[in-house]
This record gives sequence, structure tokens and C-alpha cells, in this order.
Amino acid sequence: MTDKDIEITTVNNEAEDEETKPVEVYSEKAETEAPDLDSEQIKAAALAYAKYLREQGLIPGDATFVEPEEIGVDLEERAPEEEKPKTEEVKEASEEKDPKNPKEKKEQAPKKKAAKESRKKKQKVKEKKQNLYKKQFMKKTGRSPLASVTDGLDRMQDAVDGAFVNVGQDTVRGFHRMATGYMNSRRTIGFALLLIGILAAAILIIFDTFTVYEYAYNGKVLGYVQDQEEVTDVLDIAGRKLSSGRENGVNVEFVANQNVTFNLVEGKGKSTDDSDTVINKLIYMTDIETEATAIYDGDSVVAIVKDEADAEDLLAQTMGQLSIPDNGMVLVSSEFVNELNTRPINVLLGSVQSKAAAQEQMVNGGDMETFHIAEEGETVESIAGEFGVETDRIYDENNEEVVSEIEQGDKICIRSMVEPVSVKMVETGKIKETVEYQTIKKETDKYYKGDTYVEQEGVNGVQIFEGTITKVAGEETDRDEISTEVIKEKKDKIILVGTAERPKTAATGTFIIPLDRYTFTSGFGYRWGRLHKGVDLAVGTGNPIHAADGGKVVRASYYGGYGYCVEIEHEPGVVTRYAHCSQILVSVGDLVYQGQTIALVGNTGNSFGSHLHFEVLINGSPQNPVNYIHP
Repeated sequence: MTDKDIEITTVNNEAEDEETKPVEVYSEKAETEAPDLDSEQIKAAALAYAKYLREQGLIPGDATFVEPEEIGVDLEERAPEEEKPKTEEVKEASEEKDPKNPKEKKEQAPKKKAAKESRKKKQKVKEKKQNLYKKQFMKKTGRSPLASVTDGLDRMQDAVDGAFVNVGQDTVRGFHRMATGYMNSRRTIGFALLLIGILAAAILIIFDTFTVYEYAYNGKVLGYVQDQEEVTDVLDIAGRKLSSGRENGVNVEFVANQNVTFNLVEGKGKSTDDSDTVINKLIYMTDIETEATAIYDGDSVVAIVKDEADAEDLLAQTMGQLSIPDNGMVLVSSEFVNELNTRPINVLLGSVQSKAAAQEQMVNGGDMETFHIAEEGETVESIAGEFGVETDRIYDENNEEVVSEIEQGDKICIRSMVEPVSVKMVETGKIKETVEYQTIKKETDKYYKGDTYVEQEGVNGVQIFEGTITKVAGEETDRDEISTEVIKEKKDKIILVGTAERPKTAATGTFIIPLDRYTFTSGFGYRWGRLHKGVDLAVGTGNPIHAADGGKVVRASYYGGYGYCVEIEHEPGVVTRYAHCSQILVSVGDLVYQGQTIALVGNTGNSFGSHLHFEVLINGSPQNPVNYIHP
């Protein structure tokens, strides 16, 4: 025990009555000299003391009055014969070391001195015995008894044992010091805790005064409030108002600390919202995202509705619309060609479809645009996979540019082309049906290549069919016939296709401009009260005039006010006229080809300058040549 070790002693007033009860007090004593015990005795005492504490429900540091006999250790039995009195000396020294009785302490001093001298004598006797043993061993064997090895092992064992004992003693002393420190400093600790509480309260008041709560929806900051309850208390109200009256029937939910989050921030320069303002901000948000239900045809999204129940109804309604049997037939079975499945999906409210709009899209297909807020960990590739599109179908929030990278909170648009879903249905019964005619083409050399003529018009037939018909996406794929009764025979349409080579003089069906160069001076229409039946193309006398198309010359002579004139019949009822020529180069009955020179430009007939007057006549009626000429 050190000078500062704390132990409990019992103070007995011997002058008082022997039956007076001892009083336990804390006191500090001068350390007494430890009894001379071997390591085995110390270990046994430490183990027994630990057992005693466990049995008594005590812990190291509790004040105890324990005699060796109380913990079951007889130190005298374990000591060697010559060392038994040492235990008695230790016990007596322990009993006589009360610093509060100086007289007794002075009387015990000679006893301590005698005990110390006795221990020294015993140590000398022990050393003499060891030296005697060494001499006898050397005399008999003539060699060393390996005393150094044995001594080394003994010292090592003593050091280990001493270490364990020291640890045990230090632990007990530490607990005693802690107990004493706690007892002596309770008032100090109480005062410190009170001061800490006051400071903490002051800090909280200051912190609450100069901070506000920032509230956000899916990471989008909406505003600031003084207290979180101003937001949490109105979330249900805002959700109901936002959900009511929506065509798609989406039930909007605002959940605190999920899609609505809070962040404590500095309040300087920030105006706070009241509950009404919070409701309005939540209701009039445009980027509200909700968990909806998507219907997938394979990997592609074909519709998005508010929840699983709507999705199941939509699938049933779509199946019903696409599985209507023909009149007189009974539906045997129907199923989607591809397996359609549903999954939750997060999209903006505006991207959730009503059941009617979703059904129209599933039946007829079409373009689909879906808006989504990027979540933590999402990439362009993962979103493309979720919506069943290529990465180049993901655009920015304005739906203008393709995006290659996204961050959490980014608003994006997913463009997709929805193909109509297909249903396979089987129907059976008796049905009156139309047998559509087919168009048959027949080649013939009676007509030029590129020319076609209808030889027979098509007529549909009518029949009564009895049996089973299988259809996929509305198209018949198989039928099992029981009987067929023809009511009206069908007639196929027959078209003759020409194969003969067309001669140069044959009409091509298109007209070219009959001059190489010209100046347009007058158009088709009325002038000076009369109809100008063609167009005037001015050019110098002697320039060549070409046939506008292949055909047969039907006029080549002087023709009244037209002067020298040439007319060519290209097809029955189709004639072109070339007037005011200076010279004619063909004769009636000649076959000419397109572009052939048939005359020269002149100024004959009713003409007031060298030019070509060109007309197009259909069944004798003049037409505007501009509508027929192709450069």
C-alpha cells in the first residue's frame, strides 16, 4: 500500500464500553512493510480475494474489512517451517500501524526492528544451505549443478508472478482512488454539470434564433420555415388537394424525411414561410414525382398508370377490346402474344396516363414522352434500360438535346416509340364473310413497255364459313374448316402490262419546249377581247422548231392567220400546233420523234415579229401549254 492508498479502518475507543459498535471511516495511513511472502502465497491470496468479492457481490474498490481466515487462505500453512512466525509478524504490524495513536506506534517500533533482524538471519541461513548444496554437488559429480540456469528460471518465474500480483494490486488501488475522488469531488462535479447545462441551454436558444429549416421536395429546395411542424402538419392536406380532380387519378403523397426533407441552415437574410405558403408551394409544383406503375411489353414501356390496380384493369380492358369475335362466332381463347408485366416506376405526375389514354396507346401505338427525376446512383444507361429505349432517346429537361451524363436531381425526358400490343385469339362458329378479289397482272406485247390496261375489273365474293379461325393482331393466321357455302363468286382484277419496245416516234406522254432558246412574250388567256389560245416564244427567224413529243404529222401547210403551220397528233385527241413558221420541213403522215426539227421560226400570218406561236389541244379544246411542258 502506498501513502495515498485508501482503506477503511475501524476506530475503537478502548476507554468506552466493550459493546460500543465500531465506526467505519476513510483515512490515509503510512504504508507498512509488506509481509515476506513467496509468489505462490501471493497468487493464492489474490485469487481467494477475487472469489470472496464475487461471492459477496462486491467489486474492487468497495471498502472491506477482511482477515485472511475470512477468504479461506492460511498463509502459515503455505509458508516453510522456518518462516511461519513471519505471518504473525505481518499481522501484528498491520494491527499496530494506526497513525492516529502515536503512543502505540512508538511502542511497536522495537518489535518491527526485531522482526526485520529475524528476516535477515533467515535469509543468511538460506544462503548458507544453498552454498552447502553446491559444494556437495561439485564434490560428488565434479561439475556445476547448472545453478545459473535454475536461478534464471526462478527469477523469470518470480518476475511473472510478481507482475500478476502487481497488476491485481494496482487494480484494487485504482478503484479505491476513483471511489475517493468521486466522494471528494461530488460537489465540484455537480456544479460543473449545472454550468454545462446553463451553457447548453444558452447555445440552443441562440442557435434556434439564428437558424431556419430549409425544406425540399426530392432535393428541390422550396423555401424555409422556422419550425419543421409548419411543413409536416400540412403534408396530408397538400397531397389531397394536389390529387383531387386529376384526370389520371394519381394519389400524391408527401412524406416527411422521404420525398420531403429538411436541412438546418443559417437564417440570416432568409424569409420563412407560414403553413399556407407551404401548401401553395407544394400544390403548384410542376416537378412533382410520384411512384406509378409501368406496363412492359418485353423490355419496352407501353403505358404508365397510377397504380397496380389500374394496370390490372387496363390489361383486362385492352384484352377485351382486342378479342372481340366476328358476328356469328364465339371466342374460344385469347392471350397477349408477348407476356406483359408491371413494375413500379418513378415519373413526374404529368407523365402518368389516364386509363383511357393508356388503352388508346396500347391498342394503336404511337410516340410517348416520359419525364423523370434522376435518383442517386442512376446513369443514362440504367435509365435507358429501365424504360426500354436506346441511350440516344434520353433528352434534357427541355426535351431538346440528347444527354450523355446525368446527376442526381436532373430532370430528363425519355422518348419512346410504342408498338401496339398483340393478342392471339381463337374463335369458332358460322360466319358470312366477304371473299376479296385479287389483282392479277398479265404481260402482253400488244402494248409498249410502261403502258398498262385493265382487262377485267375485280368483284368481291360472298361465302358462309363454318369452323375455327385463329387471328394474331387482327390478322387471320389459321383456320380449321368444317364447311364453306359460296353465295357469290369473286372475280379477280386483271391488268395487262405492255412489254413491246417503244419506237422513237411514239408519244412519251410528256412535252418538251420546242425551241432551243427564246423570249417568253405572251401567255395563254384572253387579250383585246379575244382568247389567245397558246403562248408566244420570240426568237430570230430561221431558228429550228422541234416536235414537243413523238407522233404523226396531221397538218403541214399555210393556215390562215397562223401562216405556215404544222400540227402533230401524239395520241388520240392530243395535238400540238406550231404557227408563223418561215419554212416547213415535214409532210402530212410523217411519223416524228420527240425533239425532231419540223420547221423554222418565221413571221408569217397575223404576226408582228419573228416568233413561234405554240398551242396544246385536248380533244379540240385549247389548254395552257405551260401546264404540259416539262423542261
